[in-house]
Amino acid sequence: MEETLVFVSIRTKEMKRIVKITEEKLEMIVSTIMEQVENLDYYRDEDFYDTFFLVFRQWISEKIGDEYKKYPMSLLLKRYGKDFESEMGINDYKDYADDRSFDRWRIKNVVKNLIKSGKYKLPSLHKEEKFTEKYKNAIPHVIEHMEFPDYVTLEFVENTPNVVDVKIRVDFVKMLYSKDYKSLSKYNIVDKLRKYLSNFLGVEFGNPAYGELSLDSGSLVYVGADEWVKNVLNKTIKKEIKKLPYASGIHAIKFEINGGHVNLKVIFKDTAGYGKRTELLQNIKKYIESLGYNSQILRVER
Repeated sequence: MEETLVFVSIRTKEMKRIVKITEEKLEMIVSTIMEQVENLDYYRDEDFYDTFFLVFRQWISEKIGDEYKKYPMSLLLKRYGKDFESEMGINDYKDYADDRSFDRWRIKNVVKNLIKSGKYKLPSLHKEEKFTEKYKNAIPHVIEHMEFPDYVTLEFVENTPNVVDVKIRVDFVKMLYSKDYKSLSKYNIVDKLRKYLSNFLGVEFGNPAYGELSLDSGSLVYVGADEWVKNVLNKTIKKEIKKLPYASGIHAIKFEINGGHVNLKVIFKDTAGYGKRTELLQNIKKYIESLGYNSQILRVER
């Protein structure tokens, strides 16, 4: 015997009607054959609103027939909204008397519950094939044409198709010895990478749900910087600086990395005169250069 579900409205005589539908029919009401993207952050509010009213209209049509078209949506939600949620397995809200209780937050929550429970699949142009797999032979050639300094390497991490995180790694010591100073900015690097991928491979950037590529990066990672500070700067360079003339006027030396260069900021005591400070800074710079470092990259400042 075919199993049926019975919907009975008891809220108003005017709208009372009994409709029997099969489990299969109910499944058709609350699902689509389209593909689902796991990360709902790629969808906008309009997508959730559209989904809610699509599913609710299908549901209310099965419940009371075309008669529902005579009534304002706000009235339908007021009288049937809680029943709809309950039959969809959603019990997150109280049955408010106020007909405005179905605000945008509640509507989005209902849709997300439908999706997470597998009762609805959002339309999507999301690609199954990973970007890095599709272009694994072409990406190295694109990066080569970008002419980054040889101490900069890019690593592509793609855990979800078409969602790429670019790890920008900088060989810190190699950077210090580089002949030429190059300003480094993750924003400039990613922007340049997008332009080259677009020009060379025809890649479109944006929302993965639209079939586009999401590409971003975290902060620059200076590989070997901590070790250099600990074993070279603190153990050797600072000790040698303290042997220079007028070094007794130094209060502290601070270290910071800033966009492809390093600042050694010398903080002087109040008693240190201007002339002595200037001469000491020049001597520190000469000492840095004697170690083979580029003083435009490893900068000595006051």
